[in-house]
Amino acid sequence: MFPERSSAAVDGVQYGLKIARWAFWSPEGRQPAEWRAHWRAPHACGGQRDIPDDAIPPAHRRRMGALSRLAVQIALETAGDASPDYLVFCSQHGDLTRLREMLVDIATGVELSPTSFSQSVHNASAGLYTIIAKSRAPVSSLASGASTFACGWLEAEGVLRRNPSSRVLLICYDEPLPADYVPYSTQRQCLYALGLLLELADGRGFVLSAAPSEERDESLPMAPLFAAWAFSAEATLHISAEGQGWLWSRQ
Repeated sequence: MFPERSSAAVDGVQYGLKIARWAFWSPEGRQPAEWRAHWRAPHACGGQRDIPDDAIPPAHRRRMGALSRLAVQIALETAGDASPDYLVFCSQHGDLTRLREMLVDIATGVELSPTSFSQSVHNASAGLYTIIAKSRAPVSSLASGASTFACGWLEAEGVLRRNPSSRVLLICYDEPLPADYVPYSTQRQCLYALGLLLELADGRGFVLSAAPSEERDESLPMAPLFAAWAFSAEATLHISAEGQGWLWSRQ
């Protein structure tokens, strides 16, 4: 289904991807290693901290839900003064909290808010970013279960294969599920957002490959685990998600 080695190839030469800029936020800390250390504890619970939103103009901030504010804030921090050529926004569940509230309104006969509906769709955060950043770059909004981040990486890689001089802004974010939905998930419930500004590496880079699935799936979200690994000295990262194995290595 996947190539054994999915590093980008240009003129027959194999390349990985490099991280030009990055940003991360979770209630447990701004450093992915802090996040991983916290959540590796068997009975760890999510921290409590206000979501940053200082980069978002107040006129937009007031209408945005918490998850959209976090995604757009991290996207703005990651892009900085760069102008990414392509945008990939990834979220396994999207703003399911807002969607659940709308379903309750429907069930109880309350008229739906057009603003709430527009903010609940899966590509809302991506659209809000393009408005705030005045970006005309093409956008993908992806969801692929527990492998959402890996699929976002492959989407970014595909763009860089076709356009070797371009830069791709990859944003992955999620929040804990509403209590009604938690029993249907095998993952631990975390709030986080990771932003990566990716380029084709002309030397050392990160390479994503398909790998055999391990006996047990990883219970923590993939994106923060990748970031904690990427900024460490560890050689490889192997994650199993819903029966699919993923292997990142350093070229």
